[in-house]
Amino acid sequence: MAENHRLHAVRSYYSSARSGFVTLDDDVLSIVRQVRDRFGESITIEVDPETEWFHFIGHENGTDYLIFSTDILDGRALDRILMSDSQGRAYQDPYLANEREQDALNAAKDAASRGKIVEAGEMLAYYMKREGRAERLPSHIYVPKDVHADA
Repeated sequence: MAENHRLHAVRSYYSSARSGFVTLDDDVLSIVRQVRDRFGESITIEVDPETEWFHFIGHENGTDYLIFSTDILDGRALDRILMSDSQGRAYQDPYLANEREQDALNAAKDAASRGKIVEAGEMLAYYMKREGRAERLPSHIYVPKDVHADA
């Protein structure tokens, strides 16, 4: 089994697996150059000499891992790696966005019901105190005006 060959932004290179020079197309060179410019050495593109598939390889903390493989290295592969980049400015995690939306809805529901609960709680404390079921409850409940200022 031959070892994968890392592609650099050079038009031709010698391959011992092919016993000769390999010349890359302009599209392939462009993709390799753009990946190198965008990600540096953290992501490289390697070609398998036996299958001629291109592998996007990530390098982190001395560990190499496969991101994805493709048989054609074109703009779609570049789009795919850019869309998978969670560090990009345009990336929005759909789960995080959904969670934030749900938190906002829950906060709105809490704010809407807060007034009703405070009123009912005061009435409950009054009746419990009046019937002698809650001796430790104060007769009057002091609620500062600024407690609900953020609501």
